[in-house]
Amino acid sequence: MDFCRADFGLFRMLVERVPWERVLKGKGVQAGWTFFKEGVLKAQECTVPMCRKMNQWGRRLAWLNRQLLLGIRKKRRVYRLWKKGQVTQEESRGLVRSCREEIRKAKAHLELRLANVVKDNKKCFSKYINNKKRAKESLQHLLDVRGNIASKDEEMAEVLNVFFASVFTSAPSAGR
Repeated sequence: MDFCRADFGLFRMLVERVPWERVLKGKGVQAGWTFFKEGVLKAQECTVPMCRKMNQWGRRLAWLNRQLLLGIRKKRRVYRLWKKGQVTQEESRGLVRSCREEIRKAKAHLELRLANVVKDNKKCFSKYINNKKRAKESLQHLLDVRGNIASKDEEMAEVLNVFFASVFTSAPSAGR
């Protein structure tokens, strides 16, 4: 609900219009509360507009500027034309490559800018990092040396520790 655009004068008028003492007289606590709540919610529904829900798809990516957005739209349009046979494949590929290169440059520029202002603005940097690590994949179950399945985090850490210790130990070489 968008309370910034609410008409509180109309809300007050709608709530004052109800003769609360007469309406609630003789009702129990629960019935009175239910009637009062319904009246206030009806007045709220009439006076407070609903705002659009912003979901994940509604947010613009931090590196996506207007020029890149227009380039992506042009790439999609050219791809549709290529599927119809109105544009050559080389033109479509060239546009895809240039668009990919521009996206990579924009992402690199954003990361460089974030790295430069990390001391002054830690919030933007941590937001970007948390957005990058959003996909949390768990490890698959591991087998230890005896063939037992390790499913808990501590057990998997032990199995990986034993494996890496066996691989990275320095054995005496024959040449020394």
